This record gives sequence, C-alpha cells and structure tokens, in this order.
Amino acid sequence: MALAGCGILLASLLVGIEVAAASPPTAGSAEVAVAAAGRGHASPRLIDQRTNPPARQAATTGDQPTRGVDGSPTGENLPARVSTAAKSSATTTSAGVPGGPNTGGSGLPRAPSPRTINSNFAGIDQAGGGGAQPSDVNASVGPTQILETVNRRVTVYDKAGVQQCTNTLAGWLGLGTTNVFDPRTLYDNLNNRFVIIATTTGTAGTAPRLFLAASTSGNACGGYFVYTLTFSGALFPLGTLLDYPYLGQDRVAILSSTNNFNPGYVNSTAWSVSKALVYAGAAVTFPAFPVAFSTAPVTVVGIPIAPTANTFYVAGVPGTGYRLYRMSNSAGPGTTLVLQATVASAYASPSRRVNQCGTATTLDPLDGRIAWAPVQAANSPFIWFTHGTDIAGYPGVRYGAISTSTNTATVANAFHSGTSDDFNPSLGAFEVTPNSFQIWLNWAYTDTGASTCRNTSMAFDGVLPGGGVPALTNTDVTLVVGSNTNSNTRFGDYSSVHVDPVAASATCPAGRTALLAQQYFVGGTWATRLVRVSFGPGC
Repeated sequence: MALAGCGILLASLLVGIEVAAASPPTAGSAEVAVAAAGRGHASPRLIDQRTNPPARQAATTGDQPTRGVDGSPTGENLPARVSTAAKSSATTTSAGVPGGPNTGGSGLPRAPSPRTINSNFAGIDQAGGGGAQPSDVNASVGPTQILETVNRRVTVYDKAGVQQCTNTLAGWLGLGTTNVFDPRTLYDNLNNRFVIIATTTGTAGTAPRLFLAASTSGNACGGYFVYTLTFSGALFPLGTLLDYPYLGQDRVAILSSTNNFNPGYVNSTAWSVSKALVYAGAAVTFPAFPVAFSTAPVTVVGIPIAPTANTFYVAGVPGTGYRLYRMSNSAGPGTTLVLQATVASAYASPSRRVNQCGTATTLDPLDGRIAWAPVQAANSPFIWFTHGTDIAGYPGVRYGAISTSTNTATVANAFHSGTSDDFNPSLGAFEVTPNSFQIWLNWAYTDTGASTCRNTSMAFDGVLPGGGVPALTNTDVTLVVGSNTNSNTRFGDYSSVHVDPVAASATCPAGRTALLAQQYFVGGTWATRLVRVSFGPGC
C-alpha cells in the first residue's frame, strides 16, 4: 500500500590491466554521421493520481531475461565453475598518466581513512518486488530524499532510511496491471526533479513503448508527469521490445538508449528529449538513432549541472574497446549524432559465471557491457565509466576514463582479493577542481577462495582528487555481507552511484558524498542496500 502523501499526477502520453594504462591515440579515425531512422512522440493527458488507490502487487518470478547481442540470455552459455589460480594482487598507486584523467590537484591516490558512512540501510527486497528476479536495483538522491526503483516497485526514503511512500512500479506510473520492468532513476539537481524510466513487453502489431516519469517538484512523493513514449520508423518494427533502457542527463535533456528485440536482436537505439518540455508536461517529439549494442548515455555531473558543448554516448565492445558517440543539440530541434571514434582498449567479457559458497548454483556476471550511465564533468574532456571484465579467469571489474579530445582510454582493474569474483559495478565522479576528480566505485563480490568463504557482498572503493586511475585491488570496504542463493541465478542487471547534491555536514561539502545502491542475498532471496558514503578532507 502507498503511504499517505505519495501522490502522483499522471500524464499518459501517446507516444586485464592492474595499473592504469592509456591506449594509444586512434590514428586516422574518421567520424561517421549517424542518420536518424525513427522517432519517439507523445501528447499529454493529465490525470490526478493522488486520490487513487495503489495497484496490487502482481506475483511474478522474473522479467524479460537480459539478453546479449546474440539474442540469448546473458551468462547462459558460460561455464559454471572453473578452478583458477589466484589473481595477481597489485597494490601500486603510481597510476597517473601524464596529462591523463584525474592528474590535477593533490595527487592522493585512494579513499582515505577515516571515511564516513552516513547511512547504510536495507532497501526493497524480493518480496517487495513481487518475486521478480533480478532486482534491477538503483536509486537517486535529492536534498532530503532517496528514491529507489527495482523491478515492480518504487519506494522513497528520507536520508536515514525511513520510508516516506511506496507503490508498485506499475501503480506509481498509473498503469494498472501493465507488465512494467527494468526501471532506472536519476535526480536533476538544476531543476529539482526526480526522473524514472521503465519498459514493457513488446506486443504483436503494436508500436514499441517506454514509460518516462518526471516529478512536478522536488518532492519525490508528489506529482509526476508520466509519458507513454511511442516509437515508430524503420528502427522500430511493430511488436519490438525496447529492452534495458538506459537513463542519463545533460543540462537541457533527458538521455536514453535501448537494446531492441523482435524476437531476436534487431538493433540498439539512442535518443534524447527536452527537459523543459517534459517538466512542463508538454507534447514531445524527437529523433532516434541507431547505435552499437548497449550504448549508454553519459550523464553530465556538477552541482548544479553545467552546460556542455556536446553530449556523449559510450558502448563497451569486448575484444575492441569502446564506441564513442557525440550528440549535438540534445534538447532539439536539429539533434544530430556522430560516431566520433572507436577507442582501442581491448578487454574480455567474463569467461565464467560467479561462484558461491556452499552451493553449486552460480550467478550471471553479465556480458561486459557498460551497465550504468558513465559520467562527464562540464569542463572536462574525460568520460568516467566501469563495466565487468575477465581478470585471469575470474569475473572482475574494469574502470577508467575516455578522453574525448584524443579518443584514448585510461583504465585499471578493481577486485576484492586474489580469489574473489567481482561483478555488477557502477561508478560516480565529481570534479572538485580542473581534472581533479572524486571517484566512487560500487560493486558486488563473492570470495570462495578466502579462508572464511564469503557469499555475495557489497564493496566500495574510491579515488581522491588527483589520484589518477589506480588499481583498486585489496583496498575496498565491505558494506554488507549476504547469503548464498539456490533460487536466483540472475543478478543485479545493474547497480548505481549518484552524487549527493548537498553537503553531508558543515565540514564535508557537496560533491564529497554519494549514494550507492547494490544487490545482495538474505536467506536465499535478493535484497538491496542503500549506502551514503563520504570521503576526502573534512569528511
């Protein structure tokens, strides 16, 4: 049941490297214009949902399986258990590449001790999500509230973890019994708005749809304009599932992209829509562009979000590196997209599934895609990202930055220990001074080779401004320890990091605190954890 004050205004609309390494410049890489081949559109119909009862939670055991470019569920063909020698555990912090990312400022390498855990509390669990797996956990943070979305549910908390309102995902969006899943959320600190995106199954003979919701104020439990975005054109055959919708933002536009299936993989598409129109509940229409599989929009960070000359999208391509796209006029009219470069920085996707203690059941580490939106500061050429990778036969984490000036990548690995399986990462960054970034890295791990076997746990590590891109190995902080599972083989699909827009204390300024959201298991079913962590001088 939704708690009092959780009101909605519904506008239903038609529509393996262990130390930092820089790749060589991409010589002779010609930019390629990407032609729009589809459109999204919507015309508003405003409904006051605040007096309506919440939707009943529909019992379910899963949403559409997350699928790879071959159309198969991710992890389906990976071996379950492989005996592997321990990884090399480099601890060097000499990770500054001259002129490279995060080389301004103090030059301190990692999150210092002490660090402050401002809050660490349980979020929505599998029962609250109606039994769906995986969780699709992520959360956004405003000045006083945290909004968490998972498959089948939305819940708002204060920053201490006290619940303020909740509803099913479909109920929140005013969609009754519609099968809605794969939600993501962000907070726009310039306009004081919360935003949610979600998808639904493709229906034969029907135009593909996404659902986009934006709050009408800074109250996450208040009114929302909810758009049913309808897509048409050559990129969008009738009945297509717009899967795995990403969500990002720049100063003037909401950014998104999807992987599209009908029933096999058809294509991937990227688009953007004017914030001014969405926040006003106005009609919208916008072009959609074909992009590489699992191309993620790049979120512009800053407090407040600053203007940028261009907007970027990035795709991780195992065996190659990264596809870097550049968008102009993201809020329209005249939106354009070009493939700026293919950045050479080869990596391998995880070569086996994630092992657990005390069971032969293994977990899906995903396929090496960038699962959460990368980030870029307004005056910086660097785009920060993370994704899964293979490290000496173990599922592992890779993070780093792409230079939009030189089309190069500087990367490093992260893992809990020489015997851990590390997966489901997300990253946040905040530019304190020019080319001087505070970085948070959030991931899950198991460690079946440890002296005390450890099941799925949530890890955090960080880099101080000026610390370059160091290997984050054996230096993380475990935020919660979970159980194993025999009933869930899918995991996460994504996690999130969002920078808190306000100061944590009188001595810990804005930009030093982030909200981390991650999945783990309790008693064999999934649970989520929300943690606000600060580090750096004064924190």
